Amino acid sequence: MWKKKGQGIVEYALILAFVVGIGGVLFANGNLADSIRSVFSNVNIQLDPATTPQDIIERLRQGRYDGLASDELKWDKKKTLIITSDSAEGRALAQKLNIQPQPGDAWFARIQTDGTTVFSYYSAAANGGMTYDTLKADYQNHSTVKIAEGLFNSMGKSAVSSGQTYFPNTKGYVGLSPSGNGIIIDPTQIYKIK
Repeated sequence: MWKKKGQGIVEYALILAFVVGIGGVLFANGNLADSIRSVFSNVNIQLDPATTPQDIIERLRQGRYDGLASDELKWDKKKTLIITSDSAEGRALAQKLNIQPQPGDAWFARIQTDGTTVFSYYSAAANGGMTYDTLKADYQNHSTVKIAEGLFNSMGKSAVSSGQTYFPNTKGYVGLSPSGNGIIIDPTQIYKIK
């Protein structure tokens, strides 16, 4: 009887030593510990929905620069990437990043060949209650609207000398997306988008 109890205690001690050893290795290696902390931090980000223009632009920034959606928001040095919230890619990205725009609103992501990234948010409330669907149906009669904009360089920092990255009340130009599928609203005149 004593032999079996002693054997059980030794087994528990060995398991405990193994767990403590693994924990020590994980936290002794700073890079691994930082990676683990980052994963748990990113999980927390995913739990909270992004619902305001500023939060949605920040969540898109995190997707692009913090690796939350690096495959979807990939920088291509040969071709400008444009994603609209009403496209299949946009809906999948919104689900992945837990982006929930207000009803009647829309967002746009543009990553230029030089790495500059522009995130735009169209708010129906900021445009006299005109929903994005209404605007799409009659975009030829609305060449400009009010948008919120996030502007970042290839490193995720400000692309302007003031250091500002979020612009809450910007003129947005409305036009056909350069890809030809739908419209885009962007702070750059559409015909100038490369």
